Amino acid sequence: MNIKRILLSAVLSAGVMISSAGCSLFGGGSSASSGNIGDITFADGDKIAVIEFKDYGTVKAKLFPDIAPVGVENFIKLAEQGYYDGLKIHRVIQDTYIQGGSLNGDGTGGTAAYVGEDAAKNATTFPIEVSEKARNFYGALGYAADAYGNNSVQFYIVSNKTPADTSKISAEKVQAKADELASKLANESVAESTPEGTAETDNSDTKLLTYQQTYYSNNASFIKKNGADAAEKYKKVGGLYQIDGGYTVFGQVYEGFDVIDKINAVDVTTNASGEKSMPIQDVIISSVTIETYKASTAEATAEASKADSKQRPRRILPLRLPHLRQSLLRR
Repeated sequence: MNIKRILLSAVLSAGVMISSAGCSLFGGGSSASSGNIGDITFADGDKIAVIEFKDYGTVKAKLFPDIAPVGVENFIKLAEQGYYDGLKIHRVIQDTYIQGGSLNGDGTGGTAAYVGEDAAKNATTFPIEVSEKARNFYGALGYAADAYGNNSVQFYIVSNKTPADTSKISAEKVQAKADELASKLANESVAESTPEGTAETDNSDTKLLTYQQTYYSNNASFIKKNGADAAEKYKKVGGLYQIDGGYTVFGQVYEGFDVIDKINAVDVTTNASGEKSMPIQDVIISSVTIETYKASTAEATAEASKADSKQRPRRILPLRLPHLRQSLLRR
């Protein structure tokens, strides 16, 4: 299936705070926590995805197994199998997100390596996993879902960097859309009932409506519960708040934002579906590997860096702040 139903419109911007083993690299929190609303923190055993892009560089993301256990396990297994090595970023919606990981390099192909212990025997996909702790901020790593809310192999990274003021978003309007879809779904179920009164649950229209209704309902709930921390971060770093609750966010980039920006800026042309999003020059995923964070290793590296700096003149580098860009995103 060609997975193209990803991401609505939004306005975003740049910057992420991260901290390591109780020591913030940019002056943030002091303890490890999951999700990406606060500073990205680390503890022994955390899983790190290292994504190498040929000719572009390396992106590192902390994974969230407690938030998206199936999604993270699937990604780890795919990485260990070398599935992503040599595949493409086939879709770049500039100032919105980059998307890749399809087996055929065009948004089609690929089977999940892990779908959960309770999945059907022949299942090749798994449902979305959402949490209020994992949002679609700039640099969020998520799964591109199909029209029915199923994940498999394709991932996206949010690349837009325009501040977003979620205080102006009406949760009531979003909930009204969810209620409208719920009524339509109820009518659809009645119409599809067999003479015995059993609904045809595998009907594609019903599955489509079910996912859409869940998506809008989740999104309304997330908007209501944004809280001061999430709202402040959307203002600071931007993000696709419109799709919160509709897609699996299973990680957050903390290193390699310059790589994301470079890929975001590549020249694109029209793909087979008529969408202007296909890179003119192939963007290749050289490899995806998984590392396990160890505080002792990180501290040793930091100490070595300090010792080295004492033995050579210090060079003061200028502070480089991400530039702000504004655009209207579309689905």
